[in-house]
Amino acid sequence: MKVNASNVNKPQGKTVLIIVVLIALFIVFTNSYTVIEPDERGVAVQLGEITSNEPIQPGFHWKTPFLTSIETFSIVPKTYEVTFSVGEDGAITKDMQTLGATVVVRYNYDENRIIEIVRKYRNSTIIENAMKDCIKASLKETTGKYSIYDLVSQQDAITAQVAEVVLRRMQENYPVLINSTTITNFDWSEDFDKQIRETANRTQQVKQAEQEANIAAAQAQKLVKEAEARKQAAELDAEAQIATARGAAEAKRLAADAQAYENQKIAQNLATMQAQWNYEINLQKAKNWNGKEVPDAAYIVPGTGAVVPLSGR
Repeated sequence: MKVNASNVNKPQGKTVLIIVVLIALFIVFTNSYTVIEPDERGVAVQLGEITSNEPIQPGFHWKTPFLTSIETFSIVPKTYEVTFSVGEDGAITKDMQTLGATVVVRYNYDENRIIEIVRKYRNSTIIENAMKDCIKASLKETTGKYSIYDLVSQQDAITAQVAEVVLRRMQENYPVLINSTTITNFDWSEDFDKQIRETANRTQQVKQAEQEANIAAAQAQKLVKEAEARKQAAELDAEAQIATARGAAEAKRLAADAQAYENQKIAQNLATMQAQWNYEINLQKAKNWNGKEVPDAAYIVPGTGAVVPLSGR
């Protein structure tokens, strides 16, 4: 019995055709949609032409297979760091010193201008290169206003001015949002570094001399204060002794005044008593007078009223 080869190959051919068709349909299907992540925005490009006026938002989107491509861009903040070495890439300060620096810029794409990235720059590489040039120009423009000695004392002001220039230049010309610009490091030539060390040594010597002078002045001031304290103590002691002497003299004067007053009172009392006695004698004479004269020198006997002449008559 003969088998027709054409009849055997027909089922196999159909199977291969079906597999090819299925593969083709799978490829077409997988190229017919795209998924935009929450932190992404998309731009549809068909045969080299942007087909949408607004960025494609997150989600599932259909597209024409093989003809339309979706360019996606992350809007997550990024960090761009660039280092300029001392030399040709370095900036020149006001006092003609070459300066190197490391600048860090944090930015993200402006989602409202995502289409501009594709239309003008095609990809983000051009933007990053432009950012490097912008940072370099901003650094040179700013540091040219300062001397190299100002870098430490005015670093915050220099950084703020560089950030302001970078922000203005990038956001005016490129679809990015600048979040911050920081200068993390300054660098300079070895010759100037040596000069700084020598200046620091001289400054340290001057400070040490100033400290020694301050110590000597403090010690001298201490001696002066101690002498003044001793002088004040002696003056106070003398004043105390004078006050004590004055107090003693005053006490003596008061005692003398008291004694004199007491003597005066005793004298007054004696005078009063004498007057009283004379009065009583004269009164008694008057009572006993019998027409005869009673001698002045007489003694009145107490309790009797009798007058006895002291002359014995």
